[in-house]
Amino acid sequence: MSTKHSKKGHLEAAASHHEQAARHHREASRHFEDGRDFAHAAHQAMMAHGHTLHAIDEAHDAGAHSANTPAMPPSTGAGVSAADVAKHHAAAVELHTQAAQHMRHAVKLFDQDRSAVSHDAQLALSLALRALSHGNEAARLFVKLAASGAS
Repeated sequence: MSTKHSKKGHLEAAASHHEQAARHHREASRHFEDGRDFAHAAHQAMMAHGHTLHAIDEAHDAGAHSANTPAMPPSTGAGVSAADVAKHHAAAVELHTQAAQHMRHAVKLFDQDRSAVSHDAQLALSLALRALSHGNEAARLFVKLAASGAS
């Protein structure tokens, strides 16, 4: 297999992981919105987190590195609700969906325009890191929510 195909394969894998992460975040968000089955929601969030990390690794393996990756500031509110957690998962869904679209576009352009491939891959990586930040914040808030419910 040539390097060209290997990079393209990494881009395809990254897109697939973003799509899977979006599905898991969507499920986690639904469970938190409904205020039910937090254990299943937490499992879905962990699955999304794993797919996010795989997507970022695949993008790095394809050579799509970015130094300018904006992070989301953590929430500061004292009162945490399941709706707050759901909002972060919903934001991650949107970001992963956009990242997957950019990766799929990069795959389509792979043989024609390497500059456009690099641009799309950079955008996808930036979106992935923002989605990861939302996932991390959702996890942090969930722990806070669970701790307040246990006391």
